[in-house]
Amino acid sequence: MLFGLVFTAGGLVYTAKTWETGQETLRTTQQQQITDRYTKAVEQIGSDKSVEVRIGGLYALERIAKDSPSDAETIRHVIVAFILERDRPATSKGDDRWKPEADVGTALRVLGTFPRISVTEIPPLIAAHFEFADWQYVYLTGADLSGANLNGADLAVANLNGANLFGADLTVADLSGADLSGADLRYAYLNYADLNDALLNGANLTNAKLGSADLRGADLRGADLRGAKLDGSDSVADLRGADLRNVRGMTPEEIRKVAKIDKTTKF
Repeated sequence: MLFGLVFTAGGLVYTAKTWETGQETLRTTQQQQITDRYTKAVEQIGSDKSVEVRIGGLYALERIAKDSPSDAETIRHVIVAFILERDRPATSKGDDRWKPEADVGTALRVLGTFPRISVTEIPPLIAAHFEFADWQYVYLTGADLSGANLNGADLAVANLNGANLFGADLTVADLSGADLSGADLRYAYLNYADLNDALLNGANLTNAKLGSADLRGADLRGADLRGAKLDGSDSVADLRGADLRNVRGMTPEEIRKVAKIDKTTKF
């Protein structure tokens, strides 16, 4: 009987050690696969062959960060370095403005999926061309996009809290549900922009052009509207349901004259 118990105990120990060895082998294999995927992705984003190859590498890095959270910090720094490396000096002279390739936009989207990103990690995008960019949910808090061309861009539910959009062209852009609280939108072009349910509380909209913009349900509490143009040649800004309490630069009477409001508009 004693021999049988010893034999059984020995078998259990052997089984446990075999299981532990198997688990260790599995972890080693998985880590090697992550390393191989990471190496290939980094090679892709450094490729000069085509923008598609680089975009594929960026999305591969995003997947690796999700599969291996312990590597996410390293991957984040790699993506920031990628954007900085592909950045070009920009000027405010019309055609001389920096027009980055689609991979930079993709890198910014991927970067926005990482939590707790620092404002200082987002490279300046001054006077860059991002017409019709697909940037839903992008994280650009505090980013410098002054003078950027974002005409027709999809920025729905984007986080642009405190962003510098001075003089930016956001004509026909989709900013529905976007967080623009505290953003600098002085002299920005927002004609025909969709700002449905957008957060604009505390935003500086001095001299901004908002003709035909859809601001239904937008939160503009404490926003600065001095010199803002709410009407255009053919239509006016839609402020039905918007929260305009404590707005500066325009009285409720002035707003009523140049914008579309209803009983749900809050003054």
